[in-house]
Amino acid sequence: MYALLASLIFVAAGEVAPPPPPAVPDAEVVRYLKPNELIEWNSAMRISTAGETRAKTGQSILKTSGAAVPDSKGPKVGGLTETPDQAKARAQKMIDEGNSQIQQALPVLTRLRSAAAARVAEKTKPVTFTVDVPPVAANLAVAHSVVRLQKQARDLGYAKVHFIGSISLLGDGKLNRPEDLTADIRSAWNKADDKSLAAIPAEGYSYIPGVDKGSPSLSKGLPAATAPKQVAVVWAEFYAAPSAGARGLLFLRLADAYSMHLVASEIAFTELGSVIAPVGTCQVSLRDDRSFLPRLSEGGDWVLGFDRASDPLGSALLAHLSVTQSKVGVAAAPYVVIVAGGGPASSEGVRAKWRAITIPATVPAGSLAFQVTSIPTSGESVSVGQLTLKVVLPAATK
Repeated sequence: MYALLASLIFVAAGEVAPPPPPAVPDAEVVRYLKPNELIEWNSAMRISTAGETRAKTGQSILKTSGAAVPDSKGPKVGGLTETPDQAKARAQKMIDEGNSQIQQALPVLTRLRSAAAARVAEKTKPVTFTVDVPPVAANLAVAHSVVRLQKQARDLGYAKVHFIGSISLLGDGKLNRPEDLTADIRSAWNKADDKSLAAIPAEGYSYIPGVDKGSPSLSKGLPAATAPKQVAVVWAEFYAAPSAGARGLLFLRLADAYSMHLVASEIAFTELGSVIAPVGTCQVSLRDDRSFLPRLSEGGDWVLGFDRASDPLGSALLAHLSVTQSKVGVAAAPYVVIVAGGGPASSEGVRAKWRAITIPATVPAGSLAFQVTSIPTSGESVSVGQLTLKVVLPAATK
């Protein structure tokens, strides 16, 4: 009644009523019903199914009694022979009773199907995740990121932190390990808290895979963590922004050394080696066309890795959004291997992989766009939406 009234209001206003939510198969309706609704649904389905069975039985009898048959071959009830007219009357009565049961259950089933469809539409509506990263000088970018990550490590209960180094990917596409950035971060960490950061092991850092599915270690001379939230592993990543120069995005990551899952991520827009903040604000936006990330967050302990074809900057942005905007986990072992060496990285627990592919010539100069896909370990890939990165320059003043 209310839906009809709403439609009439739209028509009266000269507007087109919005389309109804997409239908949900009956087998999936129960997933979206509340406990009391599920009781209603099951009761109505029993009545409707019984009605369908009775109506089909009547139709079957009606077919077999449709033509005149000798009395000796007609249907028998008890010891009596049933005439074709009597059989038809009995069959029609069964059909009418069955249809009555179906009509009795239909209003409840229609209401609950509509409720389920509306909830599915709400769960799968487009959602956009956005992050605005203001410009900051390199020394402040390091100091602020370190302080924020230290607080998260303390709040999570990590007593010991290993900082394993830094990587950078500039405009030339070459992977570097900037020693100056590593030294600056280590210095800033010790300045803010000289107790939590572990000394570099004599053998240096290297990813050592665990034995018999055990946890990995960070060096040949270091024991592996025996439980979550004992030891944290931290590293830095820097990626050039879509423009000339050395400005770009600095990520400071924190992962659990036992599970090798990314736990925290900080981001800053800066220019390496400069005491002056870059011009403009870096804006990151992920349009999630069907609420993929929120639904993953509700779907249990999901851990995602990254496909080999995924763009490094796109992957870095997705890792940050996954950790900060949802409860979706990200595998940290491949990053630790890239930063510190060693390996191979374990894919234990990874249930799907992100893939971010650059979309050419779709955004203005100074911007990047990526088509984001999730590829499960078993099943078909899922198109998630578009990830956009752009540097917004301040408005010119007259």
